[in-house]
Amino acid sequence: MPLPRVALALPLAAALACSAGTPAPAPVPAPSQAPGSVATRPTPPRPLPAVPLVDGPLTVRVQYPAPNQQITSRDSNFIFGSIGSGRASLTINGAAARVYDNGAFMAFVANPPAASPRYELVASRGSDTARAALTVRFPVPATPAGMSDAVARKPENLPTSRADTIAALNARIDSLHTQLTRNEPIGLVQLGQSSPADSDVTIIGRPTPGGTYKWFFTPGTVVPLVAREGGFARVRLDRELDVYVDTADIRPTTVTIAPRRTTSNMKVVGSPLGEDVVIPVGPRPPWFVEEGERSIAITLYGVRGNTDIVNYSASDSLVRTVEWNQLSDDRARVTVNLRSAPYGYLVLWENNAIVLKLRGRPAIDVLRPLAGLTIAVDPGHPPIGATGPTGLYEATAVLAVGLRLQRMLEERGARVVMTRTADAAVALGDRPIIARRANAHAFVSIHLNAFPDGVNPFTNNGTGTYFFRTHSEPLARAVQVGLVSQLGLRDLGINYDNLAVVRGTWYPAVLCEGAFVIMPDQEAALRTPEYQERYARGIADGLEGYFRVLGSTKP
Repeated sequence: MPLPRVALALPLAAALACSAGTPAPAPVPAPSQAPGSVATRPTPPRPLPAVPLVDGPLTVRVQYPAPNQQITSRDSNFIFGSIGSGRASLTINGAAARVYDNGAFMAFVANPPAASPRYELVASRGSDTARAALTVRFPVPATPAGMSDAVARKPENLPTSRADTIAALNARIDSLHTQLTRNEPIGLVQLGQSSPADSDVTIIGRPTPGGTYKWFFTPGTVVPLVAREGGFARVRLDRELDVYVDTADIRPTTVTIAPRRTTSNMKVVGSPLGEDVVIPVGPRPPWFVEEGERSIAITLYGVRGNTDIVNYSASDSLVRTVEWNQLSDDRARVTVNLRSAPYGYLVLWENNAIVLKLRGRPAIDVLRPLAGLTIAVDPGHPPIGATGPTGLYEATAVLAVGLRLQRMLEERGARVVMTRTADAAVALGDRPIIARRANAHAFVSIHLNAFPDGVNPFTNNGTGTYFFRTHSEPLARAVQVGLVSQLGLRDLGINYDNLAVVRGTWYPAVLCEGAFVIMPDQEAALRTPEYQERYARGIADGLEGYFRVLGSTKP
């Protein structure tokens, strides 16, 4: 399972980031497909492979939570592991837990009292019993500095009118604080080290300290430094916008006067895989890219627009027009209007110009849609990853699926680039780089899911597919259709999510959470070659359906 994200935060291992769970998303409608495509063939639900019967010695092994682990749920939580026999029963703090035929168990039970935070597990088979005790921790409620617990709790007991008054006053104080602290910059800094034009290195900008990734800056960009807040630096993009970057990503600079940036005449030129839009601007600015249905807009911070002429290539087939407008005194936007939906793109910095590299669609044979295409297959993890009740590690299971998918795609005529083919760890950030450098036509990351504390696993598990960039959404829908038809689990739909491996822009990219490895029946199924094959086939069918539709529609 990928990290960081909200709905899929990993409760089983140290994570890059995690937070409270959200309700399962509603199912989404299947995409419209060309006649005869894989995704339109009605497929009846397929059952999971039967869980094998295991009747060994009784031994209680808890996989989650770990001893002395902090539980973040409010009142109930799941606990899972194995007891060695599917013929035995199990109680947890007196409540019956479901035991599967292979001896694995999953329970959603009330949290133990904070005064005695222990799970007491008792497995029984006839006169044979096995016991285990597991101590956990609960977070200590935070109390504002200098305030007693009684005072900190007092607003909850006030009449609604007084509580609303206090809330309004606090909001006003916060607003005044924001205005007072929007001070002038204390100097200029450079974001990261300058890097070659064709580089995947970016500096991350966030809306709040430690917040979600939102902006991706080219190393070498000079911006005003406003303040340092903990491990983050507040930098100013223009008069209306401050963002936060990691203090490790700022460098001293010899520049003493804020750069004056102005766009000049632009041009559209042909390139080997499409067209390039060249936007001369002087010193490199911070920018932000947004996709439209048939456009790509680049917001330029700290920039004045002054473009008079836009030169187009006579043979251009992707770009209709390039327009610009001045949004504020020091913020401009360049909008590239396209003849069809974006397929892939990159934004680079070359020779004092922003270069938007637009990628044309590949040539597709609708009878063999994957023939001649390059597909990047990413078996998720290691490092980290989820683990099932009997110890099946996510990275091990998805590698088996990935290798089967490689074989299927090659049988259908594709060239496959694997991010890993063994158990060795591959860095999270390296995976999309491998795909980009191979000029992959699509990227698929394979994962298994788990829940954060407090989510009932019996009512929320299923199959889901994730995307981040707008141009990846059609691929996500097609792959989700393929997976649901093969895996026989609840359809959790597709989800927009800010995940590292699907942020790439040069190709459509999706991440699959085919099943929940923490559910005993799904973990048992994932151990079988049959279910691994079904997972792989669902992805392959989805890719084939997506490219068949792409090849049958006019640009």
